[in-house]
Amino acid sequence: MIQLKYLAHSSFLITCGKTNLVFDPWLKGPAYYKQWFLWPLAAMEPKDLEIDAVVISHGHEDHLHSETLKDIPKSAELFFPYQWRAGIKPYMTHMGFEKITEAISFNTYSVNDVKITYIGFSLESVVVIEYKDEVLVNINDALNSNHENAVDFILNEIEKRWPKITYLLSGWSGASYFPNQIRYPGKDDVEIGKLREQYFANNFCRFVNILQPKFAIPFASGFVLLKEENKWINHIKFPREKVFEYYKEHFKDSNYSEFIVPYPGDIISDGKMEINSELHSLGESAQYDLAYRHYQNEYIEANRVEYIDEAEIPKLVSQIEYWTNFNKRLYHSKVIEDVCFSVKLSDCKEQTYINVYFGNEKLNVEASSEPLLERKVLITTAAKKLLFGFTKVWGGDVLTIGYGLTAQLYDQLSLEKNLDIVCIRLITRYPIARQDLLKYPLRALIFYTHNPKLTSLWIKQKIVLKPYVNKYPYNERDHWMLYNKCALCAVCKMPEINLAAYG
Repeated sequence: MIQLKYLAHSSFLITCGKTNLVFDPWLKGPAYYKQWFLWPLAAMEPKDLEIDAVVISHGHEDHLHSETLKDIPKSAELFFPYQWRAGIKPYMTHMGFEKITEAISFNTYSVNDVKITYIGFSLESVVVIEYKDEVLVNINDALNSNHENAVDFILNEIEKRWPKITYLLSGWSGASYFPNQIRYPGKDDVEIGKLREQYFANNFCRFVNILQPKFAIPFASGFVLLKEENKWINHIKFPREKVFEYYKEHFKDSNYSEFIVPYPGDIISDGKMEINSELHSLGESAQYDLAYRHYQNEYIEANRVEYIDEAEIPKLVSQIEYWTNFNKRLYHSKVIEDVCFSVKLSDCKEQTYINVYFGNEKLNVEASSEPLLERKVLITTAAKKLLFGFTKVWGGDVLTIGYGLTAQLYDQLSLEKNLDIVCIRLITRYPIARQDLLKYPLRALIFYTHNPKLTSLWIKQKIVLKPYVNKYPYNERDHWMLYNKCALCAVCKMPEINLAAYG
């Protein structure tokens, strides 16, 4: 039978007979430029893992964590979803792994007598493990807030191919600057944050209701934020202990699946959990009190302002000018003509803004002691985070996933146009799909032929709908800023609940 040991965050040790696999190991050290810290703490050290394979769902740092992977025994085979961009094999070879498999979607791979199948969409993936007559589906966070068409397609494929699922694993908590880091007049950050977490929990329940696993295992994002202005985000998460109550109350045909809620160290076998974590006896508030005590030195470090050398500002201006004009190809010219924003630097001794505006067919970038009067967005972040992000291919994650910025919007039209997305993307470094598709056409062809429906949807969003930022399929982000609780629940297709009753 399949045995699961919850390790931390999104990581599980899966034992199938004599074969051991580990999912998405982040077991030590921080992530996203020391902005995320593991909580609850990991149940094992990476060096102590005795495993046959490492199974990575996608490339975000909390799932592909270099400090953890460096310590994992390199005799293990490493699986990673086949993607339209290259680079994972050289990176993992550099890490010391010798056997690396880029798993093509819907192909099945074997580790001893265990079968592994990936279902990929763009850079995300769901992983299915089969052992004897048991099936484990790990959604991780691939479907939390993805496009409805893609989510429905993937759920239908899973239901069709694996009608009897033993275990369904899924995280649900948010991990993005939106909507928590968006400021807008009249927005209640805490209430909207709680509603967003309910939205993710509701999606998890919907997945369970559709797939009807024998056992559903929810896990909230296992990290804590230590920066003082972000600590409130720790306390708005939908409590994992309440999810079964929520499911029973709000979903029909909810009698089949049994919910199991583990903490790191707990072991699940034959649907029964061996409780090894003391956190079961503590409420959410007490758990975070414990986290803050554990990370008291890191808390001091996270809240100390380390000022940047003023001589670095011209370098930053040059970098932002380069990357904004490099990234503007991502958007229709009409979108770029609307760009007018300021970046407030939080780590300068003197008040400093980087102002960005369109003029003379390019984006102009200037440092100033004042923001643009006509700005449509005001982004606040640290100069050091921006400079660090420009040195990494996926450096934008420091600002977006890592909660490394806030964005102030002032008017409804800017919300409707999703100008925060445009402005933030212009000052962040990420790979550009079109370039990689042209550089590696064979990879693109293989990726497309194994994911024709999903890839067509993705291409349509990226290219065909270029003038309409993040508008397809239905994804009107402005309702998170403008709607009241009742209207927001209606448009997100979730029940209106008493949030206070859910922690």
